[in-house]
Amino acid sequence: MISKWLNSLKIYSLSVIAVHFFIITFFFPKIVFSTIAMVLLLIVMYVWVDLIHTIEEAHRKDLLNLIYTSTCQETIDLLCYELYLHDENSLVGHRPFNRHGI
Repeated sequence: MISKWLNSLKIYSLSVIAVHFFIITFFFPKIVFSTIAMVLLLIVMYVWVDLIHTIEEAHRKDLLNLIYTSTCQETIDLLCYELYLHDENSLVGHRPFNRHGI
């Protein structure tokens, strides 16, 4: 009995929201579509920045792993310089860390 009442209440509230949305869209289409477009663009930008951040962090972790597993000092120095350049030009900006970038 209660589930039927809740189901009908859900249907009623969703239908009221849909009718209001269609009425507002009919009278103010530019405002509604620009609002939807702005929200979608913000979502796309957030996903893009998260992807770039994930790629940069993976590259940084790869460099640190190569530094710790390398045995040749010239390679370690070269990888440390690469890590320094990566930290300097990354999305977060200049991060002054120690020699290994930790």
